[in-house]
Amino acid sequence: MLKFLRKDLLLVLMVAVVFLSLSYAIGYVSDHSPTTTELQPAFLGGELAPKTQAVASRVWKDHSFEKSLVLDSAALADPRIVRVDDHGNIYVLDWADFKVKMFSPDGKLLKAFGDGKAPEGGSDGSAGSFINPTAFSVEPDGELWVCDPLQRKITHFNPGGAAQAVKPQGEAYRVAAVGDVLVTMSPPGGDSLFKVYNLSGEPLAAFGKIIEDQSGNGIALDGNIIGDTEGRGFVYGGRYMGVMAGYGADGAQRFVVQTVDAPPPPKVLDVAGKRKIKPNGTRAILSMSIVGDKLYILSGSSAGGAAESVMDVYDKRDGSYQFSLKLPMACKEAVVRPGYVYTLGDGGVTVWRFGQKA
Repeated sequence: MLKFLRKDLLLVLMVAVVFLSLSYAIGYVSDHSPTTTELQPAFLGGELAPKTQAVASRVWKDHSFEKSLVLDSAALADPRIVRVDDHGNIYVLDWADFKVKMFSPDGKLLKAFGDGKAPEGGSDGSAGSFINPTAFSVEPDGELWVCDPLQRKITHFNPGGAAQAVKPQGEAYRVAAVGDVLVTMSPPGGDSLFKVYNLSGEPLAAFGKIIEDQSGNGIALDGNIIGDTEGRGFVYGGRYMGVMAGYGADGAQRFVVQTVDAPPPPKVLDVAGKRKIKPNGTRAILSMSIVGDKLYILSGSSAGGAAESVMDVYDKRDGSYQFSLKLPMACKEAVVRPGYVYTLGDGGVTVWRFGQKA
């Protein structure tokens, strides 16, 4: 009887030792917690510092909105990004099948760009397949550019749907087509936030420093870029920093300004040598659009009710604040075109006719 007890006890002890060893290996047990340090990013100083807006609070203008079209779950399973060309055609990245779907102004599916998800194992698959498409840009004539940083490529689709891969230097997780050049935004972490290529992928320029110690704290600059074909340039908007910067395609800086609500820079957490963002609450800029000389910014600020979103309007030439309006629904993105607003929310994509009230 005692022998059996000893064998059972020995078996229990062996199992415990094995479990403890595995626990250390996969992270259930640790001798000490990872060291976490909070870092506070700071803007560049002097003439390079972002200018503050001339007004301290929003100026509201009334607009009318009339719902004209909804692309719901019957058309899109998991819409993530929406863009609109100069003809009113609507392009939506559907995460359910990794395709960019093109709809006519009246909501008819015209085309699906891409071959869906690339094969497992990191293979590029076909020229038009993706692993993690993070942004796309549509030119006025319907030329489409999609970036996939995990594949380290940008895919060009001509209006007929033919795909061709362009290989930039390094990863590009945002892209804006500006005439005969491509502007890309790298994953934050270097002193050159933006890179410019010709349409064949040959590098032309690298620039864009906005904060001190950008190589270490660049994660705070997470955001987006939008091309300005008419002005041959682009605008950057920070998701957390609450700053906008306008550049020419040659890298010449046109302005750097804070948003009208000017949230403080977020803190960056250094967790055992890995940098993570610590959001400061409201996201400053969710999406951007350019119409004429106006820059429309969808803000993460509340309009006073859960069913509304705030759109701030700036001058695209110098970033100066003009006025704000309340959209009729809460949304994650809002694209503005003459006379129309295209909102992306939980219910899909909604198209609104809109105009300023007298």
